[in-house]
Amino acid sequence: MQSMRDHPEEGPDPSEATESASQARGLAGERPQLDGRLKRSVVTRNKIVETLTTLILEGHTSPTAEQVALRAQVGLRTVFRHFDNMDALYREISFDVDAQIQPLLQARLDAPTWQARVLQSIAVRSEIYDRTAAMHVAAQVHRHESVYLAQNLMESARLQRDLLQRLLPPDVARNAPLLDALDLVLSFESWIRLRREQGLAASQATAVMQLTVKALLADLTDLAAP
Repeated sequence: MQSMRDHPEEGPDPSEATESASQARGLAGERPQLDGRLKRSVVTRNKIVETLTTLILEGHTSPTAEQVALRAQVGLRTVFRHFDNMDALYREISFDVDAQIQPLLQARLDAPTWQARVLQSIAVRSEIYDRTAAMHVAAQVHRHESVYLAQNLMESARLQRDLLQRLLPPDVARNAPLLDALDLVLSFESWIRLRREQGLAASQATAVMQLTVKALLADLTDLAAP
């Protein structure tokens, strides 16, 4: 029987070592190229999103992929390489809008009474609405084409109502007709009507909402404690 000593351990194959070194150099040379392509891809993607946002803010409620490509100075195929369809692009914009309004949603309301805090919240809503009204209108235009946008609009309406309910005493919040009336007055749709169809300035639209809310709450001053 032969022992291990009869067959000394073989060292690495020089040709394999040379090939491994060559592959390592190839990967090292390719990595900067991959990183560069990735960075360019991210820049292009952001540019497409920013372009669609700009078009909507300019009043184009339903920009086409062709319009986006032309304004962004990219090919149409590039738009759809980054986004399978326009719905995916609108979804990306919704994420950006949500990120923008979060600080406003967390604004501290420090008025001394619940009635005053409701009125104070209107200024916060007005800033959110004015910042995102064009996006809201565009989403309404496309909601029948997109399950995501339809759900997003319903979630937005639910959030508006929830924010209102948090400011109301329990006895007032249980008054369903009053809650519905306040919710309607303070809705995105009311703001858009005041600003677009009635042509009011933001300060005027805010004043109208505050006046209407005061009228609705006029008979409730003794209903709940501050």
